[in-house]
Amino acid sequence: MKHFLSFFLLIYTTLLFIGCGDNQNQQTNVEVEKPDATSLYGEAEITFPSLSEQARNFTSQWGAFEDFETESKAINGATIEDLKNSSERLMTLTDSISKNLPDTIAVQPIKSRVMVAQTRAHLLNQMVHRTQIDSVKLQDYIVEMNNATSNLIVQLNDKFKKDAIDQERIETEKKEIEAQKRRRDSIFKEELKDKNS
Repeated sequence: MKHFLSFFLLIYTTLLFIGCGDNQNQQTNVEVEKPDATSLYGEAEITFPSLSEQARNFTSQWGAFEDFETESKAINGATIEDLKNSSERLMTLTDSISKNLPDTIAVQPIKSRVMVAQTRAHLLNQMVHRTQIDSVKLQDYIVEMNNATSNLIVQLNDKFKKDAIDQERIETEKKEIEAQKRRRDSIFKEELKDKNS
């Protein structure tokens, strides 16, 4: 019985040391993932697609969008403290854009891209305000926000391009209808001349 108790005590002590050793390894891993306050995140030289002239003219009257573009660029090449400020502004701007979406562009593809950008801004803001930040995930969140911004700009360009094509088609159809009407009128006049002669 004494040997059994000694053996049990030896196994218990061994497991206790192994368990404590694993706990120290976990704490070390958390410290490795903790970002440096001077580390820069995102792409320092980020470029988003350019807005077409029509889209730029429209968005210049829609004030929040230009600020949104500026803040989307500001999250790139930024420190954690800069990201905290920029992500809060970005979150506020995407909320504003979502609520004040002009009727001209309130089509489903653009609404969806705005919603994605809004969600990405909120997730990024949550990430930078955590007590322990995973720098790899933070970098991924910034990349996702960049993608959401690019996709929104592309969709805006597509909307105005499609509108221009539709307007051109309408103008062409009007001209064609007017030309047909003139031909019918001239034929009708010729027939009247023939009847009168």
